[in-house]
Amino acid sequence: MSDLAISVRNASKVYALYNKPVHRLLEIFHPAGKKYHTPFRALDNINFELRQGEALGLIGRNGSGKSSLLQLITGIQQPTTGAVQVNGRISALLELGAGFNPEFTGRENVYLNTAIQGISEEDTDSRFQRIADFADIGEFIDRPVKTYSSGMYIRLAFAAAVSVQPEILIVDEALAVGDIFFQQKCMAHMKKMMAGCTIVLVSHDMHSVVNLCNRALLLENGRISFDGDPVEAVSEYTKILHEEHFSGGKKRVERIENTLPTASGLPEDFADWIKVPQEKRSGAEQVAIEYLSVTSEGKPVNLVQKGDLITIRLLVHAKSALEEMIFGYNIRDRVGNAVFGENSLCLERPASYLEAGDSLVEYSFSWPEVYPDKYTITVGIGQGTIALGHVIQCWAHNIVSMTAVTPGRSIHGMFNNNLTSLSVFPAAFS
Repeated sequence: MSDLAISVRNASKVYALYNKPVHRLLEIFHPAGKKYHTPFRALDNINFELRQGEALGLIGRNGSGKSSLLQLITGIQQPTTGAVQVNGRISALLELGAGFNPEFTGRENVYLNTAIQGISEEDTDSRFQRIADFADIGEFIDRPVKTYSSGMYIRLAFAAAVSVQPEILIVDEALAVGDIFFQQKCMAHMKKMMAGCTIVLVSHDMHSVVNLCNRALLLENGRISFDGDPVEAVSEYTKILHEEHFSGGKKRVERIENTLPTASGLPEDFADWIKVPQEKRSGAEQVAIEYLSVTSEGKPVNLVQKGDLITIRLLVHAKSALEEMIFGYNIRDRVGNAVFGENSLCLERPASYLEAGDSLVEYSFSWPEVYPDKYTITVGIGQGTIALGHVIQCWAHNIVSMTAVTPGRSIHGMFNNNLTSLSVFPAAFS
């Protein structure tokens, strides 16, 4: 169809892996045709179509086949079987600054870069000032690139790369460049380009995928495991990461004691519960958190946004009966800063009693509107009646990670704090 920008039909890519370089020659000249290589299937029967004007997010773990698929789309590699058809001029942001000569000035490298992309010198003349303004490196534009800091280098490289007006733009992890202000500029520019361009975005920044893309493909072991809404795709991707991190790729914990309680709401097979290892726990541990689950609407938490009800369930073991128990949580950002949290002392009847043996504890909170990023949750049990002066019985540190998104919203700090009023009055000054 004429409105198709990219069509991938039954595409597979198989690489031959050799243990030693000499094996290539031995395989070519062996009289009996002996094979010395091991075939590696990087892509396995990929099928999808991308229409003009769509923005596709391509996500998956390292080694899932994302780079191989990009190479097929850009024509760097050809599929072993199947076909890839591209209709439109492609600009690819794969390795920023590729082709830059360190001895050339920034200005000279801009002309070199645009020439590589097929832009005439006259066209570069007309757009050079826009490139220089976007890079915003001042007088360094006329100094050799070898004198640039890494930040200045990638600013100029990105500015030169996006100066082309492509029909199809391929972006591979190129948005996480420079400081936060330049990243915001890149994001705004990408949104502007989307109006008249087809985009394929590969990124580990799930917020970029959710905010920039209207569709996402999740690759796993060279195959498409999900194709659809970006929020759902990111959720499925995070599930894969959790299963790999917490249970070695298995979907359920390996051992559950037969004597565990059968309290209301406790899953019979404990699917999606996480065993808390000893090295993740701290405290007096007269009571220990042995298993936990963090869910929203009955499903494991992967992607969260404002208003989601997060439910924490703990399977705990107490050595003896305990009174004045406190249960809480703490949310930390990627560098370990405590962003928000609370415990049961905020409730009207905070005190809880734990019997000796196994108990099931459940509590919930509503997710606030926080800056889009990755966060971890720490859960804890204390004993006492004072918020900051109780005995820490057991903390399970950074057990679950989740990605916060804010589709269509701008966050003006770590979290948003809405205005309570707005008034505008005419002012008359003498």
